[in-house]
Amino acid sequence: MSTDFLNIAGIFKINTDLLKRTVQGIPSDRLLERPGSDSNHLLWIAGHVVVHRARVLKLLGEQWSAPWEGLFVRGAKVTAPEHYPGIDELLHAWDDVSGRLPSSLANASPESLAEPVSKGMTLDGKISGQIAFLALHESYHVGQMAYLRKWLGFGQAVG
Repeated sequence: MSTDFLNIAGIFKINTDLLKRTVQGIPSDRLLERPGSDSNHLLWIAGHVVVHRARVLKLLGEQWSAPWEGLFVRGAKVTAPEHYPGIDELLHAWDDVSGRLPSSLANASPESLAEPVSKGMTLDGKISGQIAFLALHESYHVGQMAYLRKWLGFGQAVG
């Protein structure tokens, strides 16, 4: 794995723990509070991050799915609370994709990473560039989650 890609893998590794810290100790009902009517709640962002980390696995040839993944795709509207999985189910899915990600990244061949992608954001038109974008995307949303944690009155996730 190239040094640049090792750094991308490092970003994913850091975010693995950070996501869990952002929801730790917050009651389930509070995870659904939104700072504005056009904002997403913490539970939605967590699900969105899980689904997009799983997208990295899929780009690397692995299978992953969940019956609720459509609730968390870009542009999905906030729905009734009973339609969402609980935080424990989301964290279980997070642990699953996070546990599989390091070996998938380490075993990705230079040829597979250089393959072009036809949809989704990419930094260079290749799978490697899409994975790099998804690391950035994930970091952006984990930051949102940390902000919402503090907004809800549960303190900082880091520091």
